[in-house]
Amino acid sequence: MRREEDNKERIIPAAKFNFLTPLFDAGCNILGLGKNYRNFIINNSKIPGKSIKILDAGCGTGSLALDIKLKNPKINIYGIDADPRILEIANNKFKQNNVKIKLKKSLLQKIPFNKRYFDFVYSSLVFHHLNTETKTAAIKEIYRVLKKDGVFLLIDFGKPKNGFFALGPWFATLLEEGYDNYKGNIPEMLSNEGFKVEEIIRYRYDIYFLKAVK
Repeated sequence: MRREEDNKERIIPAAKFNFLTPLFDAGCNILGLGKNYRNFIINNSKIPGKSIKILDAGCGTGSLALDIKLKNPKINIYGIDADPRILEIANNKFKQNNVKIKLKKSLLQKIPFNKRYFDFVYSSLVFHHLNTETKTAAIKEIYRVLKKDGVFLLIDFGKPKNGFFALGPWFATLLEEGYDNYKGNIPEMLSNEGFKVEEIIRYRYDIYFLKAVK
């Protein structure tokens, strides 16, 4: 659940301001995007439990990666994020829980891994922070690093089913770069880069889960 700006590679902290970064997890809990949200992702994402390589694209404080690793110890999880401060929080969290998750500082449009490196990539509440050009570049990169038949699970605000109560998508449009999300353009953007896309489920705030298969 991260935020990054990229044409000039200007990094915007996860909570918008650097001094709020330590409060990021608390804010997620208040908004209903804490433990229950992460459990919902794990229970509905069909992440394979065997020894595979997974990328958390925009890992933030690492809470989701940690929960996945604790449930599936044999999985090799890697995380990338553009904000070094939030990566420090994630690293400390992993050390406290005695788990090994490899982190790298990186923008989503410049993923520092070779072609066909990952079996599974997921991104939670990151894409509405990216402008259209950067979304497209990030999708291209994720496609590049996925193996054949690999899965990209994109979790973010989608086109609202009820415009009047579309608080999440409206917020993403007014305060973020969420126009593509609100208009329902994300599935087409994924398809244009070669993915086979289906919506599998929704969470509150019109957060939808898009399964994109390479």
